[in-house]
Amino acid sequence: MKKLVAILMTVTMFLSAMTGLAMAEDKAHPETPVVVGVTCPYSGFVANLGENLVRGIQLALEVEGRTEDVKLIIEDTELTSELAVTKCESLLKKDNATFIIGSVTGFEGDAQAAWLKDNPDVIFMPGYSATEDMTMRDFSPNMIRAGWTANQVMFDWGAYVAKEIGYKKIISVGADYSYPWGQAAGFAHGFLSNGGEKIEYIWYPEGNTDFNSIMTTLLSRSSEYDAVFLNDGGATVVAFWKAWEQYGLNNVYPQLIGGTNVGDTNVLTEVSDGYVGVMSAGFYADGDPSEANQTFRQKYIEMFDAQPDAVSVQGYDTMRCIIKGLDAVDWKVDDQQAIIDAILALKITDSPRGSFYFDEYHNAVQNVYIKETQIGADGEMVSNIIKTFENVTQFGPYNDLKEGYMSMPRNARDYPPTERDAFMEDLAKYFGQEYVDKLIENGGW
Repeated sequence: MKKLVAILMTVTMFLSAMTGLAMAEDKAHPETPVVVGVTCPYSGFVANLGENLVRGIQLALEVEGRTEDVKLIIEDTELTSELAVTKCESLLKKDNATFIIGSVTGFEGDAQAAWLKDNPDVIFMPGYSATEDMTMRDFSPNMIRAGWTANQVMFDWGAYVAKEIGYKKIISVGADYSYPWGQAAGFAHGFLSNGGEKIEYIWYPEGNTDFNSIMTTLLSRSSEYDAVFLNDGGATVVAFWKAWEQYGLNNVYPQLIGGTNVGDTNVLTEVSDGYVGVMSAGFYADGDPSEANQTFRQKYIEMFDAQPDAVSVQGYDTMRCIIKGLDAVDWKVDDQQAIIDAILALKITDSPRGSFYFDEYHNAVQNVYIKETQIGADGEMVSNIIKTFENVTQFGPYNDLKEGYMSMPRNARDYPPTERDAFMEDLAKYFGQEYVDKLIENGGW
């Protein structure tokens, strides 16, 4: 019996080895590594976002077993639009990059999108930049965004605040550049279309950390507004929250609500327990109990001894899309259109964020989650999902009205209008009075 067991074990090991060899032979490998450039800030107030983007990319290469097949070149943009473009130029012309994964900020992304118009010989995938026009009014056929737009994740959030929570007047505080403008615009569309009456904006310079004068203003307006909407991320949110508590605003307003990044891991590890109950919306929730998310988080923590965030997820998903696209063409890079077509045909079902696929403008169609900060089972603060909107496109409620939506002015610090009557009058210019009448008759979307 012992001899028989030994023989069976030997045969099993031999068959396993042969199977593994066959699998290795079936897996296509490039003759030379495919060059993937990454442009992201490793300095400035969002340096952690650049680091997390790269970590997500590195994890995807490790998980997919492609670390030897990709030459990763990481370039620091130093948080400047000019350098973001210069680095793209160098990656394409000097390093012969097949792919460039773009930066993490809106203003850098806008500059890179403009550069891409004149550079069709590279496949560009935004790192975390979320200004909607990159895959809308400024669309380039060689850009694919395995991410999101600032507006996309705010449409349904604004509607939720108006319909489900019941707020009528909001005072919005945010950084004064393109990405927060998009978040504010998407929120305004949802809020004012579904029963909200008014939004007032307070804009401050990007990277601001002194909120004393703003807190004084918020205190003086507390009798006029139902809640405060914070439109920023990272260290700025942490500084805002410290001032919020110091000025006792948690005893004045019923709650703080916010844009996508106020519920990110890099914020939750730095704020007090009073932050529990802050609500936001985004394409990823760290508290998502799905197997795909829990597996991703475990592998990320093991590899980097750090917690992943939404930027990590987008880096991970972007690199996996590149790998799967290359798999489809046997890692041959001479036919760019074949690679683009292969990526656009993907439907990813095992992402930490949930499933996603691409629309005709090459942006991800995905779930949007309404999230609330809560204390998890391990005693740490997490953002848990309280409502899911499935398969949301970058056009949100205007998916059947794309041309009308793109004929509207671009997101700006003062557009769209912030009072309901003026907002409805503006909608009628682009969608017709019949659309607005039905919107009013139905009480919203």
